Amino acid sequence: MPMTILTIQEVNNIISEHFIKIFGNVVEHYPAAAIGILRYRPFKNAGDISVAFNKFLDKLSLREKQNILQLYPDLVAKLADLSKFMLHIEQYQRISGADLLTIEDKQKLGQLNKRYREKFGFPFVTYGKEYKDVFTIFSEMETRIENNIEEETELAINEVKKIGKLRICEILQR
Repeated sequence: MPMTILTIQEVNNIISEHFIKIFGNVVEHYPAAAIGILRYRPFKNAGDISVAFNKFLDKLSLREKQNILQLYPDLVAKLADLSKFMLHIEQYQRISGADLLTIEDKQKLGQLNKRYREKFGFPFVTYGKEYKDVFTIFSEMETRIENNIEEETELAINEVKKIGKLRICEILQR
């Protein structure tokens, strides 16, 4: 979460370098996205900023989208290795049911995650604020692994957009 919460007026008036620093992680470790939306200022609200980021993402090539997806953490690998997951529990506390995974579940999840990474070349990205538990994520992953690379890239980018909207709302004062 950012240290400072801004009003929309402050967002529209800050110098470009500060804007890029503040919004540079709306798309995971990808400040080029913040640079890409500067031209859309002034923004009316958080939704306006989110639309600008979405337009930026939509204009990228398939390869550029896949490169962005590679920047996201591999949450499923952490879930599959519950001991490592427990070390990061605060960061991922909204994923319920992780403590209910059996050894067999963790093995299946680890194998599924490996297949997913080998097939698509990026980690499984999902928006965790939709109250997903670990078993919902497991099921979603089993379904999405059947997609082709283009379909899955677009689905994952749509998850990135949801994550980005949340990050924008955390920056802006309501």
